[in-house]
Amino acid sequence: WPAGNIIGLVLSILLLLVTCISVLASYSKTSKLINSHILNNSGTHIKETAAITGELISKQVEIFSNLLPLPSVQSLSNLDKVLKQPRLLTNKPVLVMSILLAMVACIAMFSAQLWDIAISECDEEQTCALNQDPDDTFARPVLHGIVGYYVSDRKIIILVSTPIAFLLCTTLLLLMRGTTVLRMILSGLISLGMGVFFFLYSLDAVQYIILLGTKLSNLSFILKLVSIMPIPLLAALFVALAYSNIIQSMEQKKDDKSSKVKTGLLSILIILSIVFFFLSLATMTTSNLVIMSTVQGHWNTTQEHTWDDECQDHNHVRYNDYGYRYDTTTTSAPESKPDKCYGKSLDWLVQDNFTLFSICQLLMTESFLLLSVFVSMNGRRITKKTLF
Repeated sequence: WPAGNIIGLVLSILLLLVTCISVLASYSKTSKLINSHILNNSGTHIKETAAITGELISKQVEIFSNLLPLPSVQSLSNLDKVLKQPRLLTNKPVLVMSILLAMVACIAMFSAQLWDIAISECDEEQTCALNQDPDDTFARPVLHGIVGYYVSDRKIIILVSTPIAFLLCTTLLLLMRGTTVLRMILSGLISLGMGVFFFLYSLDAVQYIILLGTKLSNLSFILKLVSIMPIPLLAALFVALAYSNIIQSMEQKKDDKSSKVKTGLLSILIILSIVFFFLSLATMTTSNLVIMSTVQGHWNTTQEHTWDDECQDHNHVRYNDYGYRYDTTTTSAPESKPDKCYGKSLDWLVQDNFTLFSICQLLMTESFLLLSVFVSMNGRRITKKTLF
């Protein structure tokens, strides 16, 4: 055995012996305590211990209820009345405009994806309807995706998710008529579900953009960007809608009097949020396009054909099936190779580096978008507790 294994075995045996000795020692101490005269005083000590334990538990429950307040039984009995209480939406036009913006984005994505499928040009051996893209459209046919694994899966995902999101946005608009606590909770749950989906899918969408190739027509390139770019915006809009509904479903204090200074600061804050909203969108779009053009310089074909037989140089060293080297010498002129032999595929390390940077930039942009939309939606309902 190696010396390390022998030392490990010896230490394990010593540890086992120490554990056995400590168990025996604790057993002897416990037996002495049980047989002591303290526990024979007609159960007085046991009653005192039980009282102290009950008092300690009650204090712990009180501390926990202060940290995390739980609904009382009386509030649960009036749950029906609480859910039917009316609520006044702050900045309702902003909420409606956000939902309408999401509906317009869904229509644009759906239409662009259908148009892109209609104009796809493939070879005779390819079927590019829904399960495949034309050659060299993307750097890779697969990616490190969360919602989809193959790049071509985006077609089905967009064609299915955008109509569902459009219908749910219509439901959100209907729930805003005569808002109650129950309606706002339902709106928050619907918005949160769509926000989580589009947030996860935005991590795939940013990879679609940076893997786009150069062998595309201008129309096809624009349609692909239109069908992919709005996904982070949808994620920010729906998450902000969900959080806004949760905040505004709480009962507002009646003695909330806003001064002129507070109103002025709030107006400045809303204007800054709108500026940051458009600035974040412009930054995200520009950054993705710059990264895409940079990545395009590292590849020119999806599949590398270096090892194809027609791309091999038969006048140089070759290896047979058993790995033995042999030289092939011919006096004929070198054969011309097809264009596919000079293609270069994207290196995995380069892709991972650019993907990591793009995802980090995406998360920061979505945070700014979420904060900007949330500030515009809630206005004077914003407090320190809602932001932190």
